[in-house]
Amino acid sequence: MKIPAILAMLAALSACAANPAVPASVSVAAPAATDVEIVRDDTGWQARFHFAEDAPIWAFERSALLRREETPWRPKSWEVATPGVSLVRIGDFDALVADTGTVPREVVIRFRPLAEDIIADYDPAIILSDGSLAIYGGHFNAFPMDSREAVAALREPKEYPTRIALTAAGAPLLFDGQRVTRAEAVGDRYVYVGDVALAPGDPVATILDPGLPGWISGQLRDFTPSVFRDFEAMLGAHKSSRPMVIASWAGSEFRGASTGGSVSPGLITMRLEGTQLLKETPGALHRMRWFIAHEAAHFWLGQTVGYATPDEAWITEGGADYLAMGAALRADAGFDVIDFLAKARSDCAAALAKGPLADARRRNDQRAYYACGSLFAAAVEAAGRPRGKGFADFVRTLIATDKDGKLTAQEWLTAARKFGVSSEQIARIETLRAGMPDAVPVIADLLGD
Repeated sequence: MKIPAILAMLAALSACAANPAVPASVSVAAPAATDVEIVRDDTGWQARFHFAEDAPIWAFERSALLRREETPWRPKSWEVATPGVSLVRIGDFDALVADTGTVPREVVIRFRPLAEDIIADYDPAIILSDGSLAIYGGHFNAFPMDSREAVAALREPKEYPTRIALTAAGAPLLFDGQRVTRAEAVGDRYVYVGDVALAPGDPVATILDPGLPGWISGQLRDFTPSVFRDFEAMLGAHKSSRPMVIASWAGSEFRGASTGGSVSPGLITMRLEGTQLLKETPGALHRMRWFIAHEAAHFWLGQTVGYATPDEAWITEGGADYLAMGAALRADAGFDVIDFLAKARSDCAAALAKGPLADARRRNDQRAYYACGSLFAAAVEAAGRPRGKGFADFVRTLIATDKDGKLTAQEWLTAARKFGVSSEQIARIETLRAGMPDAVPVIADLLGD
């Protein structure tokens, strides 16, 4: 053996001694989780944080602003009860900051549930006119940071394991489709505090504000379970347990009509207000049915199988719009499908003239995903029609064959080709996705004009 080879071998052995290999059976322990107990007692609501480690700052993952004031919402709702800790805004984040040293391992926050609109996030609470309410757990997730400068430099929140539980002095709760007195593993979901009448066969728990105009309550009570049954018959089972739908009434001070809301894991929320909703009109009825149908569709196309990145939101938003169109038509044969598709055409073409579909969210043009995605769904529907198949059958296939619940655009296109969409149509979809100054002729070809 040559001397250089001996030296190399000795060096390798020395390195092994200094940095011994970790046996395959030894695993690195996951960080301990922060525990949060949300409780209601005689004094009101509290959140009791039990932090898993010492840190001078705990910043909150979800720190969106109030829509009207464009200011942080927590100061309107939260009060720090633990001495030596302050709630402050640092850059894009609300944070608990120690006056000196590190934040105590246990911190108590007293809070008043706040039912106000948050920009691009879930409202902290939903409060109905009878005093019942739902609280969103995701706003209590926090992560440790070493300095204010480090927080100010962040553009995205950090994830940190958090266990959230909620009790309300023995009051009945509805969580994950079940009646409980303590909600465990709340995570990024709402917990409803109040009693709910549930029949064993109900596909959804429909919670209606007693203050809603009577015609709205009647329509929602009938249409909501029927649309869920309709989708289940076409699409199969979704991965959630029994969903909740909570419809709240914000009053009639607003002179127009407003129907807003959102969908989160296991829940659809609606917030209705305005003098124009005091009496039933065809337009208001269509908007309400459309909203419920679109958000219900997300339990299959969105939550059971969704997109891989937000740039591909057309997969779920456009698909949900197309499924909602079908549900609206089945509920009312007078629903104007021609107008729906015409608006999708014009909105999609206008969006693509500004650039690629994937960049729409960066241009603050979220409508592009709905409009263009619904046209792509219409092309799939047309391809299946000769075989008696439709877009719902395509979605059912996506759910059955998807492996991780996150579809890429290419996976969607591959599935569309297998479903029967021609290579020419796939090429047109790809051309449209890339953006173009005048998309009208290509859209016309896609829809078979």
